[in-house]
Amino acid sequence: MDDESALPAAVRAALHRAHRQTAGALTEQLEQAAASRVRRRPMSVNNLAPVPLSDEEVPLVTLSNPTLSLDQLVLTGQTAAALREVLNEQRHRSRLAAYGLRPRRKLLLAGPSGTGKTRTAEALAYALGIPLLKIRLSAVVSSYLGQTARHIERILEYAENGSWVVSFDEIDLFASEREDSDHGEMRRVSTILLQQFEEYAADNLVIATTNHGAALDSAMWRRFDEVLVYKHPTQAQIAELLEIKLRKFPTKINKEQVSRALAGLSHAEIEAICQDAMRKSVLSGAKNINTADLVESAASRKKRYKEAGKFQN
Repeated sequence: MDDESALPAAVRAALHRAHRQTAGALTEQLEQAAASRVRRRPMSVNNLAPVPLSDEEVPLVTLSNPTLSLDQLVLTGQTAAALREVLNEQRHRSRLAAYGLRPRRKLLLAGPSGTGKTRTAEALAYALGIPLLKIRLSAVVSSYLGQTARHIERILEYAENGSWVVSFDEIDLFASEREDSDHGEMRRVSTILLQQFEEYAADNLVIATTNHGAALDSAMWRRFDEVLVYKHPTQAQIAELLEIKLRKFPTKINKEQVSRALAGLSHAEIEAICQDAMRKSVLSGAKNINTADLVESAASRKKRYKEAGKFQN
């Protein structure tokens, strides 16, 4: 019975179907395993090369394993769609390369403080399964002539030799309009930063953020493949943010009333108010977080912000 031709036709057909199904299932499993391997690349930073140091032997960057996902951020539909496209391009670099194309790699995120720009960099690193390399501005900026420029060169040279998302916060500190600066050293730093961005050849995502887009050197804008705008959340987005931040606590709130009370605040400030309410709930033994908890916390924080000069109008 080793000769398959001796088997009845119906049996042979059944065997062929089984073979095709088994092969198809195996192929699918292999594809899923390969995709899973890409998504879950080792994220540990323990075995990476030592980070670059400043002239004072202070680390110029920090490396971390991201824990924040994109679905934990509240973004506009346009921004979320653009980020999904960028991730898709990063995951299919080889397909683009076959047509002589490269994925978008240098992103500028512009908008007020606390609107999720820095967290976006972490979420992109998480989605790609790679570490986050964050520039430490306090170590990069030096009062000595020439040191700041050297520090930037060391950082970008190091960044080219690894797989991570590079986060460069407050880039306007280095790349403000050169004509408006009387400090020769910072003009030199701006020139070197422009050159380094132009020559940066690695496939890593570089995420630069600014709270003051109008202050950026006009030449810097041309170095980015994509610019995304971040704004304070709308009332609908505030309601969504409340849902995310308070999901572990029982709530009894009027979302419309709370959203009105939180209007004009950033994502980070709204998260802080949610933290206020959660701490109060835990310490008071309350059964749930209610509307008054959030409205009172919002009013209190807004008053302090105004006294500190945040709201000028």
